[in-house]
Amino acid sequence: MKLHFTEEQKKQELNKLYLEEDDLLLEVEFVEGEGRKFLISGVATIEGERYHEFEIICELAEDASEDPVSVINTDWVWYDFNF
Repeated sequence: MKLHFTEEQKKQELNKLYLEEDDLLLEVEFVEGEGRKFLISGVATIEGERYHEFEIICELAEDASEDPVSVINTDWVWYDFNF
């Protein structure tokens, strides 16, 4: 299942994800998956450089609802960058 953010969610910046340990800001375009495994795709900013079509794969600690905000705000068991 592919989940997109609404324009209202984007205005409220609910599509922004910050990973402090990697100093990475991701402006999420969509999340794709189901249950606990998801692919999160968007534009990343790392050390001032922007990377388009940046992807993170992750496993959530618990099932998320069918809402992209829920997916990026649920605790993750692990994540990795999808190169």
